[in-house]
Amino acid sequence: MRIIVNADDLGISESVNDSIFQAMQRRVVTSATMLANGPCVEEAARRTKEFPNCSFGVHLNLTEFAPMCVESHRDLKSILGENNCFNGNSIREVSLTPALLRAVFREWCHQIESLIRLKVELSHFDAHHHVHTIPQMIPVLVALRRRYKIPKIRISRNMYHNGEHPSQTLLVKKRAFNSILRAVGFRTTGLFTDLETFLQVCGMRPPAARSAELMTHPGSSPHDTEAGLLESYWPSRLPYEVALISYKNL
Repeated sequence: MRIIVNADDLGISESVNDSIFQAMQRRVVTSATMLANGPCVEEAARRTKEFPNCSFGVHLNLTEFAPMCVESHRDLKSILGENNCFNGNSIREVSLTPALLRAVFREWCHQIESLIRLKVELSHFDAHHHVHTIPQMIPVLVALRRRYKIPKIRISRNMYHNGEHPSQTLLVKKRAFNSILRAVGFRTTGLFTDLETFLQVCGMRPPAARSAELMTHPGSSPHDTEAGLLESYWPSRLPYEVALISYKNL
């Protein structure tokens, strides 16, 4: 099977940037998504040129740091804190009015265009804290795909480890969301989960899906087990063959 190993949060800090690029040098990470409004995104953008075989996407953001589109601050007010930065999970707690969705579209356009100005060749979409998987965001995502000709996107998580027990209702909603993404023209992997879960669930036998995206967070302290996995070439532990690819090859 073909596996994309994507590192989230490129551009959030110098230490995260270093950890991601070191993992790319070891060829255990093949892709990354960039926070356009992250404090260290310009440094990250310069270093992407060193990794032409890796893919770099947009980590669309509505949950952290300041919006890039100043003109939309009024319409984004319900998801901003007192410091005019995105207020964590507020996007999941407010009414997604047409005006707010239009402001989200404008903000995400600014984020994408800022990375284009930094000469990043953009391969795919995902989002900080997975906010792109909010169902009402689908028309926004379709509009972005049409405007920027970026046809690939991360699906909603559809594999869980043995200690997790998602409800059947949640799983049905996720299957529906992923099916809609494909129906409206996005190209996706068949499976999405994190690296640790994949190795726990599929360590002995491959999944039915022919392609997978595995999420990682190099340099992020809550992911110590993952850091150990990324220190070595983990595919060699599997009893079946996999090919590590980037979103360029999907």
